[in-house]
Amino acid sequence: MKPRPFTLQLFTLAGTPVRVHWSLAALLIVATLGAGALGGWREALRQGLWWGLLFGFVLLHEIGHLLTARLLQIPVTSVLLWPLGGFTAVRLPPGRFGAEFAIALAGPAVNLLIALSAMGMGGIPQGMSGGQGAPWGFWSTLWLLNLLLGAFNLLPVFPLDGGRILRSILAMGLGEDRGTRLALRMGQAGAMGIGGLAVWQFMHRDPGGLVTMTVAMWLFSQTLQEARLFHRQERLRRIPVAPYPQPLRIAVNDRVALPAARRLLAHCGQPLLPVESAGQWTEGLFPDGGGLRRRALQIVDGESSVASAWACFAQSEEPGLLVVRNGRPIGWLAREQVEALVQNDG
Repeated sequence: MKPRPFTLQLFTLAGTPVRVHWSLAALLIVATLGAGALGGWREALRQGLWWGLLFGFVLLHEIGHLLTARLLQIPVTSVLLWPLGGFTAVRLPPGRFGAEFAIALAGPAVNLLIALSAMGMGGIPQGMSGGQGAPWGFWSTLWLLNLLLGAFNLLPVFPLDGGRILRSILAMGLGEDRGTRLALRMGQAGAMGIGGLAVWQFMHRDPGGLVTMTVAMWLFSQTLQEARLFHRQERLRRIPVAPYPQPLRIAVNDRVALPAARRLLAHCGQPLLPVESAGQWTEGLFPDGGGLRRRALQIVDGESSVASAWACFAQSEEPGLLVVRNGRPIGWLAREQVEALVQNDG
């Protein structure tokens, strides 16, 4: 997969690149330098450690998603940290609602387990445990950060984990379309409820209302974006994929000699030669300068919709899809064709 623009790769875990967006690095630098300018180097160090802890726990949260997806044998293309948290790009197959539930739950579970462990080490501070707790310190900070991260992400609002957990439960009981619609409506109601809390804070002159309102507005905008994507997907499901592929009339098996395949491809005018191996069409031969390049193919059924093709492209960097009907390749669907259809629909 091509590297995302404006990101820096930190490391690779379980074959998945873990990246940080430049804006997060800029935020950490500005926060640390600003604290140093106002309070000296000790305050800068304290702020740097606090932000480092916070996003360290965000990273552990995303690793929970990643490892659960790997355990369920579901591909993960990347993990990204940015100022509003983290994002794990999971290539979830359609209909895997149980897997969606488990993967979404794994992130908050990591934070709540850390909070529980910190509580066992005396992390609940005085004033929150009937006066019996320890003074604020390292374990108290771990307890509070992870409790807030876990609880916030369990709110039933898209794109938070709680919204995806809710959607997966509703989809298992009501079907994907009805479950998603209901989850989106509940998410919008939840975001409006958070906005109502912000209004209450403003009425009581609580300066934290500004942060609450910002969170509410962001969540509401995200639920609207999810709703637009869902309605677009509904429309694309009504468009058959069959009229759009470039026809493929010639295919070969895996015993073909490369010189013969090169001549065949040069004369037939096709963008590739599908290669059959053990009854499967998993690879193709593509022109590459004066030779041929073999690469894996993604397949879409010729009876499916444009929505299925778009879902494949949204989860990969493939230039096209092999369209198959009744076990035989019938065409090549280029990414540009599907992107044009999606843009026209939007």
